[in-house]
Amino acid sequence: MSEMRFTAEQLPSVRRFTEALARRYKVSEGLIGDLVIAVNEIATNAVRHGSPHAELSMWTEDGSVIAEIHDSGTWTPADAPGGTPPPPEAEGGMGIWVARQICSAVNIRTGINGTVVRLELSPTARYI
Repeated sequence: MSEMRFTAEQLPSVRRFTEALARRYKVSEGLIGDLVIAVNEIATNAVRHGSPHAELSMWTEDGSVIAEIHDSGTWTPADAPGGTPPPPEAEGGMGIWVARQICSAVNIRTGINGTVVRLELSPTARYI
């Protein structure tokens, strides 16, 4: 497992970290950029809406790449947040929806210890 703590100012480092690990984990070239986008969307949400500092952990599990973003903020998500696209006039609110389009699984846990968003990129999943 590889981990990094980050702030909003360090989001470019989050993208570089994700890309480097995706290459190390042998993610296909066609999916590396997509994984970087999904992680960046959730990492951005974490430091904009959750807490000033957040943590990204990445590892492989049963052939899939797992990325977990943890912040200390709490919230009450709507049923299956990001299940439908935001309206065309929306200026935000696309992060979870984008991640759901890219990843084979997106799981959100929130409680007194903060929020954890787990992204899974499976090599056998079909992506939009």
